[in-house]
Amino acid sequence: MNKLFSFLLFIFISAPVFAQNPKAKEFYDKGIKSFMERKPSDATESLLRAIEKDSTYADAYFKLGQMNETARNEGNALKYYRKALHFKPDNPTYKQAYTYIGTRALRAGNYNEAKPLLEFALKNSPPNSMIVKQLTQQLEVCKFGIEAQNRKLNFQASDMGEVINFKHNQYFPVLTADNETLIFTARSEDGDENLYVSQMTDGKWSKPQGISPKINTAANEGTCSISADGRTLVFTSCDGKDSFGSCDLYISRKIGSEWSTPENLGESVNTRFWEAQPSLSNDGHILYFSSDRPGSLGQKDIWMTELRPDKTWAKAVNLGNTVNTVRDEISPFVHANGRTLFFASDGHTGMGGFDLFMTENKSGGFSAPENLGYPINTHEDQVALFVTSDGKKGYYSSDSRNTTRLYEFDIPKELNDKFRRANFVKGVVKDAQTQKTLEAEIELVDLKSNQILERIQSDALTGEYTAVLPNGSHYGLFVNRKDYFFKSLSFDFSEKSDANGKIINILLEPIRKDAKEVLSNIFFDSGKAELRPESFPELDKLQKLLVNNKTLQVEISGHTDNVGKDTDNLALSQKRAAAVAEYLISRGVNAANIKAIGCGETKPILPNDTEENRQLNRRIEMKIL
Repeated sequence: MNKLFSFLLFIFISAPVFAQNPKAKEFYDKGIKSFMERKPSDATESLLRAIEKDSTYADAYFKLGQMNETARNEGNALKYYRKALHFKPDNPTYKQAYTYIGTRALRAGNYNEAKPLLEFALKNSPPNSMIVKQLTQQLEVCKFGIEAQNRKLNFQASDMGEVINFKHNQYFPVLTADNETLIFTARSEDGDENLYVSQMTDGKWSKPQGISPKINTAANEGTCSISADGRTLVFTSCDGKDSFGSCDLYISRKIGSEWSTPENLGESVNTRFWEAQPSLSNDGHILYFSSDRPGSLGQKDIWMTELRPDKTWAKAVNLGNTVNTVRDEISPFVHANGRTLFFASDGHTGMGGFDLFMTENKSGGFSAPENLGYPINTHEDQVALFVTSDGKKGYYSSDSRNTTRLYEFDIPKELNDKFRRANFVKGVVKDAQTQKTLEAEIELVDLKSNQILERIQSDALTGEYTAVLPNGSHYGLFVNRKDYFFKSLSFDFSEKSDANGKIINILLEPIRKDAKEVLSNIFFDSGKAELRPESFPELDKLQKLLVNNKTLQVEISGHTDNVGKDTDNLALSQKRAAAVAEYLISRGVNAANIKAIGCGETKPILPNDTEENRQLNRRIEMKIL
């Protein structure tokens, strides 16, 4: 307090006083003397008397503004500062008033009002001072805010209604890839946070229910993330019995309809500091979160960890200074496309306070974050966002009148065009003979790069699975289970810009005599028999199957549609079957165990009456002999 008084006293004494009404000057001097004697009430009274005698007394208004600023009476401080500037505009000694008014205008989102005020304050501030750094940053916000408002996005948010907003406060919504399960945090009147789940049924959200008594406890549970299939949940719990300290991240897995007892993610992820706001990749193998642990560039940074082959989490690493700043980065959300990361920051240039940003995870690291724009971002804090896998909807929470409610909105086209949408495939894995549901491993492979993008399991009890396929490539989906022939599906999204979902139930054939399967990811150029590189992932899986089952004998058959001459189709199908056999033999499969035949157009699986059917008839099949 002594330092503050001395500073304010210096300002009072050092500011020049211009000639005024003598009686007004007398009251002004008396006010200064009272202030020096630490009598703020008397000082205020004298300064107000000075203004009564001379209503244009700018210095008196300025001193009253300073006193009210110190007392944190913003309304009066603004009133008196504005009066001072009205009667003495462009006075360099009033830069404190310019800074104060400009800062409040900026916080209110009045960028055009704030800009000239802050520019004047900057021009009259000592070079290399701390205030210069502050004013420079504020002017960057002004410039960005004005430009963003001139590029206003088509944005209209809708309240999600009373069924979902069933408490005074609910926030941090997340959805499964099929957009049919919504999970969010809600806080009761006594401050207890828990997780709630709602299901989309006939186009409406069901009444939210507590997610599980194994997850919701007397401690606070919230800010969760869900895998694409809705069966792996990571959430935040604060001050739990097995906590490392502050808030930690926990994991629970769903088998059938039951959630497992949550487990602390361990010391590779959690510390005695704050860890919260997780975001899980589609397959549950990569986890982003926010933490204020040592090693952060600011108070809170975004960190990442990966699930290792032994099912333990690798030591978390900081995302680095492209994403993180000396201020706060929070609420990461990795989109279903696996590349786009959304997050909130008050360190990157935006509209003021926390804004939402997006960055792309590329081979060389993360791209420079891009502000999502106005009015998704405003002068108020925007701290979290969820975007559906198809890129059509966004979900967030907003504070109003001491309540927090959930909202949804259509993603503006300008934003939608900046990231890849993702498709989903879901269904049930069954035994083709008994129709019994099966647990199976499902791999998503990028056929262009032969890279495994996801590896997930179908539910051990229900056989249900969900896989996410981003636009922009050609994918093979391989379903594997011991003692069964693998199933392959092909999805070419290379040129696709929209996204939607498919339901495909998968029937796995037990390895037995006469079992046969279409090899869906074997590709040839039109009229040719040379294998295209996209065929190698499936051929390598077939090679592995045959090498591991050395007594297994198979027939590889080639098939065509009915376009062209019968003899030409027969010859082409024989050459293609032979090409597959030669590839397998070159990689160690016993030639005596492979028979290659061409069937031409003689064994269609569908009528050749549409291009889609003809495409399905052009195939390579494998049959166990």
